[in-house]
Amino acid sequence: MDVKTMVHVARRLFGSYDLHERTGFPASVPIPNRNAARQIIDDLSEAGLFLDFAAMLLEVERLGMEGRKYRFPRLQAILRELYETGYCYDHQTRTFIEDSSIRTTRNWGVLREGETYVMAFLGVDVVGNSDLVRQHGQAAMSDLYRTLRSMVARSATRRNGRLWGWEGDGGIVAFTFEEQNLRATLTGMELLGELLIYNLVECPLSDGLHVRVTVHNGPCEYTDSGAELKSDTLKRLWEIDTQHGMPDTMIVTDTVYPSLDRVAAAGLTPVDVAEDQRFYSYSVRFAD
Repeated sequence: MDVKTMVHVARRLFGSYDLHERTGFPASVPIPNRNAARQIIDDLSEAGLFLDFAAMLLEVERLGMEGRKYRFPRLQAILRELYETGYCYDHQTRTFIEDSSIRTTRNWGVLREGETYVMAFLGVDVVGNSDLVRQHGQAAMSDLYRTLRSMVARSATRRNGRLWGWEGDGGIVAFTFEEQNLRATLTGMELLGELLIYNLVECPLSDGLHVRVTVHNGPCEYTDSGAELKSDTLKRLWEIDTQHGMPDTMIVTDTVYPSLDRVAAAGLTPVDVAEDQRFYSYSVRFAD
C-alpha cells in the first residue's frame, strides 16, 4: 500500500489527518512507506482505533476502495493476534467485539470513555426486599440474592449482555450492538422462566423469591467508572419499575417493543399506562 492510500485509510477513521505534521517531515519531502505505516499505526493505537482499523482493512479487502481491489499480506497475522487476545469479528455490525467465551469486560472491549451510545437495559428488582431481610435475616437473603445474580448473569452472558451493576437485591444488565432490544427482552423472559422453576424446586422461602423486570432503551454516555448508571435513561427505567412494575412480570417499554421480532412480540400483552402511551408486559404462568 502506498503512502497516499495509507493516508486515505487513516482519514476514513480520523476524519482529517496530516501525515507530514504527524511525522515531522517537511511538506516537500516524500515520507518513506515504513515511516508512514509506523506513524499511522501508532496514532490509531493511541486513539483506541486499532480494532476499527482492522475491521476497515477486512472491508476494504472484501469490497475494495474507490473502485480498486486491495490485498493486505499481513492482515491474516493481525487477525490471528486479535482472535488470540479474545476478539471476534461480528459480520452484522462489521466490527470487532469481545469473544465472550474467552473474555468479558463491561465495555465489550470497544466502548469508549465519554462516547454516547444508544443501548438497551434490563433492570431486575426483588419484590419486598426489606420485609424479606426482616423475616429471614441479612445472611440468608444475601445467599439467595447471590443465586439470583448468577441467574441474571448467565442468561445475559448467553446473549452478549453485561452485568453493569448489582446492589444486593437487584441490578442492571446492558446490551449493545445488533438486536440489543430483542436480546434484552429474551434475557428477561428466560430469567422469569428460570425463577419460576427455582421457586418450585429449590428456593428455601415458603413464598418463593419474586422480582420485577423492566426493559428500556435510550442514550447512555459510557464511563469506565460506572457513572453511566446514573444516566437519565437508567433513571427512567427505575421510574417505570416503581410506577408500573409487577411481581414476576417484565415490563417492556414502547421504545423497545417496535424492534422485537414477531415471536417475541407475540408473547407480550399491551398495557395502557397513559392516554397516549402503551407499555407491554410478560409473565410466566401455568396453564389453567
